[in-house]
Amino acid sequence: MKKKFSMSEQEILDLIHISIDQLSKLVEVRVLYCTNIAECQNESNYFVVNNNISVIDLPDECETGYIVPHSLELGKRPKGATFYFNKNDYKDIKNQKESMDKKEKRPSLGKPAGWDKINKKDYEVYFHRGHIIAYSLGGDKEIKGHDYKALKSLFTQTAWSNMGKANKKKEDENKFSQWHFKKIIKDTLVTDSICMASRPIYRNKADVIPIGVHLQAVTKERSLFNVFLPNIDPNIVIDYKKCTFKPKK
Repeated sequence: MKKKFSMSEQEILDLIHISIDQLSKLVEVRVLYCTNIAECQNESNYFVVNNNISVIDLPDECETGYIVPHSLELGKRPKGATFYFNKNDYKDIKNQKESMDKKEKRPSLGKPAGWDKINKKDYEVYFHRGHIIAYSLGGDKEIKGHDYKALKSLFTQTAWSNMGKANKKKEDENKFSQWHFKKIIKDTLVTDSICMASRPIYRNKADVIPIGVHLQAVTKERSLFNVFLPNIDPNIVIDYKKCTFKPKK
């Protein structure tokens, strides 16, 4: 049985170099570490936003696609997107993805902001090209190998934050990574249509790599989640401005 690796609130805040009050200001609403919320007290490694209540509106029934398309801020880094998943379309999206994966014809990914600088020795161990809207849910539509589109659609994300993967210590794996919340969406799409918003969060105008991503999702009947996932790895310290990293002492 895998050990569930848990970081404390302060350990995470130290790695993203801000206080909880500063994080709440950046996200623009009150943020609490998950263990402070009754329904999430046995979970770890992420923050709950607005008591886990999504503030996005579910549009009238429509086809799967972008409600708010990808865009850039400051001309160089992704701002985020809002996406509508129609439950009636998900089966087709899933089948198309599986077909592309088998044929190895998935569009080549471009380079997100900061990728050239962080693309050094061991980068594949620690970093992924993270999707703002998941590829498996239709989020590759605006990428298809074009660098400009990749700047809008992708961000430099740790493997630990994206998929829960630890670099060398398997016991450090993150059970509550972005993959966990993507699975909530996939499971819910069996019965309900969903609107999801994904927004990279930066400490300031100088940072190139986000310190995390603000994710929220809602169905017609309920809020699925409203969370902030830190863009960290417990074994390294990231310079989000210079796009460099070093082992954590």
